[in-house]
Amino acid sequence: MMRILIVFAFLFGFLNENFSQYLEKEADVISRFRPGAGWYYSGNKPYEKGKLRKYDRLILDVVYNDWFGDREAFSSPWNSLGFNIAIFSQRVITQANTMSFAYGLSFSHYNNSSSFDLEKNTNQGTTTISNTVFGSDVISNKFTANYLEIPLELRFRTKGYKHFKWMIGGKIGYQMNAFTKLRFEEEGVKYMTKNYNFPDNNRLRYGATVRMGIRNVSLYGAFFFSELFTADESVRLTPLSLGLSFSFF
Repeated sequence: MMRILIVFAFLFGFLNENFSQYLEKEADVISRFRPGAGWYYSGNKPYEKGKLRKYDRLILDVVYNDWFGDREAFSSPWNSLGFNIAIFSQRVITQANTMSFAYGLSFSHYNNSSSFDLEKNTNQGTTTISNTVFGSDVISNKFTANYLEIPLELRFRTKGYKHFKWMIGGKIGYQMNAFTKLRFEEEGVKYMTKNYNFPDNNRLRYGATVRMGIRNVSLYGAFFFSELFTADESVRLTPLSLGLSFSFF
């Protein structure tokens, strides 16, 4: 995980200058308000006065992760929490910046804390659900997957500093790793195991996204069309995420 974050930080620093472009034509209109932490500075140098109006270029999503299919949606525990962090380049379509198109690079951490265990069968190439492990009591279990993704968004917003915004789009990504982390108790002794290398693990992830909010905070939703496992005999699980988005600048 630390290596992934270091690589993402390097990519953000390298791309930051290129991703700070802005096409606003109202160069003489300078707002005295600041919509985010990067209102005046890109991290490398001060912005030119004619390029102050920048929104939603660094976004953090804090989300509740769930799935549906063989498991009923919204039945996962409340602590099935994950996050996404994305950097965007925005291309303004209207002069007043009420409509724009954005694309970027995202790192997503999916985490589901359901109590059941995912059992892999290498010989059959399948992944199924097991509610017990060696006759022991399961204390907690979570499925974790990390993705590197390309998000695309069509953005709409009202005029002004305290603007209302809504964004529709999608993203496609590649799964960097996936594993389960199981804690269980047997004869009064607590154990922890990790399970990697699912035989039919689906590395490709793609789905639709939506954001709706005011200024720097918005509601976020992601619905994915790609299942976690691909074999016909495997458990059918399709991810979805709901949460809040925070735009830093």
